[in-house]
This record gives sequence, C-alpha cells and structure tokens, in this order.
Amino acid sequence: MLGPEFDDSQVEYDLDVYFDDIPVRGNAMCSGDDDYDREVEDAILARLADDDVWAWAQVVVTARYNGVDCVVGMDSLGACCYKDEADFKACAYYADMKDQAREDLYTQLEGVLYRFGCINPAGE
Repeated sequence: MLGPEFDDSQVEYDLDVYFDDIPVRGNAMCSGDDDYDREVEDAILARLADDDVWAWAQVVVTARYNGVDCVVGMDSLGACCYKDEADFKACAYYADMKDQAREDLYTQLEGVLYRFGCINPAGE
C-alpha cells in the first residue's frame, strides 16, 4: 500500500473517447420490444453516420500522478451512448471509472516502487 505521501488531489485524469467497434444491432437495447429496440438502434446509427463519437463510444479514463507521466492507471467502458462529454461526465460511471483508474495507477506505482526496493511486498 502506498504511504500517506501519495495525495489523491495530485492525481490527474484524462478522458478519451473512440468509436466503438461493437455492433450496435443487438447490443444497444434489449427491452423485449423489438420495434423499440430497432428505433433506439436506428437513432444511434444515424448519429454515427454524422460522425458523432458519443453515439456509440468506447470511453477510456486514464490517471497519472502529478509529475510521473510514465506510470498510468486506466479504466475503460464500451458500448456507451451519451449525448456528449458533459452528459457522460454527469453520470455515475465517470466517477466510478476515475476511482478505478486511480486504483490501477496506485497498483502500478506500487509495482514500480517494489521493483526498485522502495517498499517491501507487504507495502510497509
């Protein structure tokens, strides 16, 4: 475990969004109403045709500790459909993904510190 000298306020986050390659049909909606599902899928596909990445996105949140750019924590989520970046950031997934990326970052940093003999396997 990292010591108290690691301050969560020093963690910087980035959000990257990519067009997801998971097929929209059969994955966007499974309501039990085939007509409604197709309507939702058609709306997503229309947005994709307009190059709207948020229509069907893979979202990646990365975390870096201030001044340590070579160690990165990350979390990703695919098959996302949001209005835009602000809409995504307002949802609970974004906060959860930041938490996961930070935990992954700290795990990576612990590995580096252990490798160089700065901490023991128990993290003390």
